[in-house]
Amino acid sequence: MNQILNPDNPVIRFLGRLFDLVVLNIIFLLLCIPVITIGASITSLYYVLLKIVRGEDPYILRSFFKAFRQNFFQSTVIWIILLMAAVFLGMDLYVVSSQNTALCEAIRIILWIMCGFFLGIFIYIFPIISHFVCSTKQALKNAALMTFVHLPYTLIMIAVCVAVLYLVMASFKVFAWAVTIGGVCGFSVTAFLFCILFDRIFRKYEEGDKKQR
Repeated sequence: MNQILNPDNPVIRFLGRLFDLVVLNIIFLLLCIPVITIGASITSLYYVLLKIVRGEDPYILRSFFKAFRQNFFQSTVIWIILLMAAVFLGMDLYVVSSQNTALCEAIRIILWIMCGFFLGIFIYIFPIISHFVCSTKQALKNAALMTFVHLPYTLIMIAVCVAVLYLVMASFKVFAWAVTIGGVCGFSVTAFLFCILFDRIFRKYEEGDKKQR
């Protein structure tokens, strides 16, 4: 019995980590409800998960709200910028998709490439803010550069996002399962897996930038 309840027991450690991810997921979703706070909530989620991936074992609530307060303004500005860019890209795709000319087909291809680049920036930007101290302009620049410099990692994360989106849109039954899983731990688990890649990426830059959080 003592061995089963031992904190170093792999099963106990796994259950403890799963509980942390569920708590993080719930906090993340609650703070996304106002919509304007989504950027700060994503940043805080990555702040905690990067520490967990590095074995720092942070206090979940305290660390999350600390990052939320520290990064609220910058994360919100970037969230608004990205949201506006997404709306413009969506409108452009809608317009060209209604036309069947060769020119519109070429424009549609260019827009989809831009969407992939945009998604790459979206994936990188909030983890960057959570981990490094930099201006909004520099954060956007770094996210754009990392999208290309670490293209294999970028493609893996984009593929995961696209696969999840496709499954959600595949049928109502899958959508219902996605909502259930997402509400329990889906977002935090996905971000945790991404943080394993971000940890490898960010270590390459930390020696040259000692101002990480």
